[in-house]
Amino acid sequence: MQEIAALLLCKIGGKAGSADDIKAVIEAAGLEADEDKLTALLGDVDGKEINDLVAEGMEKLKDVPMGGGGGGGGGGGGAAGGDGGAAEEEEKEEEEEEEADIGGGVDMFGGDDGGDY
Repeated sequence: MQEIAALLLCKIGGKAGSADDIKAVIEAAGLEADEDKLTALLGDVDGKEINDLVAEGMEKLKDVPMGGGGGGGGGGGGAAGGDGGAAEEEEKEEEEEEEADIGGGVDMFGGDDGGDY
């Protein structure tokens, strides 16, 4: 994969994309080029235009499903009970929170003098 990326960088930079060019890009990134992959890549693209290869690849990618479908719609509501509303909802009582009396003017920094910072 790094060999392909280096080839594309060479082409964007106006270079021929020779084996030496590709190796130089890979080594500039601090990596080591794989000779077998490099030879195979150059054999595959020999005599072909990079722009045509990219266009062919984009054409193939249009058929690949990508991304999520966004999920389906929400599920339907449950069916109503058969006894016409005989069940009543219970009222929930809200619990009131009690505030603790901390006895005076303690600020958020722990000082008790009530002054500025």
